[in-house]
Amino acid sequence: MAEQLIVGAGLSGLTAAILLSRRGYKVRMLERYKTVAGQPERWPSIDVTPMDTGALSRYLDIEIGEPQVKPCGRLDGYFWGEAFDVPVSGSGLVCVERGPRKTGLDGYMRDIAESQGVIIEYESPVLGQGRLSELPGGTIIATGLYAESYDALGIPYQMGRCFGGKGQTDRDGEAAIYFNDYTTDYAYWAGINGVGWTFLFKRGPIGKDDLVAFSEELLRTEGIEVKEWLEGYGPTPTVKFSNPRLFVGEKIIAGTLSGMMEPFALFGVHGALVSGKIAAMAVEDRGAAYAEFRRCLRGWRQGLFNRKMYEHVPVPVRRFGVVNSNKMLCSAGPERGAELLAKGFAAVPGYNRVKEWERQIVKRPA
Repeated sequence: MAEQLIVGAGLSGLTAAILLSRRGYKVRMLERYKTVAGQPERWPSIDVTPMDTGALSRYLDIEIGEPQVKPCGRLDGYFWGEAFDVPVSGSGLVCVERGPRKTGLDGYMRDIAESQGVIIEYESPVLGQGRLSELPGGTIIATGLYAESYDALGIPYQMGRCFGGKGQTDRDGEAAIYFNDYTTDYAYWAGINGVGWTFLFKRGPIGKDDLVAFSEELLRTEGIEVKEWLEGYGPTPTVKFSNPRLFVGEKIIAGTLSGMMEPFALFGVHGALVSGKIAAMAVEDRGAAYAEFRRCLRGWRQGLFNRKMYEHVPVPVRRFGVVNSNKMLCSAGPERGAELLAKGFAAVPGYNRVKEWERQIVKRPA
């Protein structure tokens, strides 16, 4: 039985592990922390992200769905003080519970992997250029948002800062999104499976006044008060148009480390899952895997260009564009507005590719 080593037990690493174990590989995973999905203090949390769960499940050959992933049935939008009922139903936007609970997507994938004989060695960090260089060729490196791996592999990144807050809620599959002067990126709140998660993010420093301004708006608009903020930071692979890469030397790169993260809003869940499949492909056929990698990144460079333009325009222009785009979505009506919103997901790695793959499968003769 051939052995396969994977560094990092997040979504991309677990996806690769599941698929490779089915092919008869003896898979061993090295995880830095004492649980899957990275830093334990963050979990459970919630990602709001585009995903066609049916098509993605068939593409991965892994069932993805409830309770770990639920459609986002309501999205309140607050853009520089103007409130919108964003037409989200039918757009493909979902709420994803993250973390090691059985209702979390990472915990669900862990259970599948372990049921198939995958060995996960916890508290086994592999950090630094020296340690990574000692790994055998063909090792899959899927270490997520940790600067040490980026530095060791020579992958450029931009450091992001964040504050997160956990709580409880009976609101299920609901979210609120915020754009304002306290961040050049975004903030949001989301609820699923009894968990409420609040997140403020910025590619750059977040001042105390910024956190206070967001906290006050969150309380005023959604009635949510965060009792304790968790401060964090991590690299984002959104510096250069050449950021995405599947290989570094003989190593296979997966997940956000490979650049499979949407460059504007930093949607990462879909790309992580798709990247895991591609990494598993690369173990046996590097050429086919690289071709699929490129197909999944169509639209990524345009998304990065849009992001760079957004960062450089004056704040009044940025505000005008965001507010009026949402006015257009809402005035189009629920169905048409959701369709227009979904068109903005083109830069999400693999999002359009999965739909294309689904159409190709349907067209194949029996």
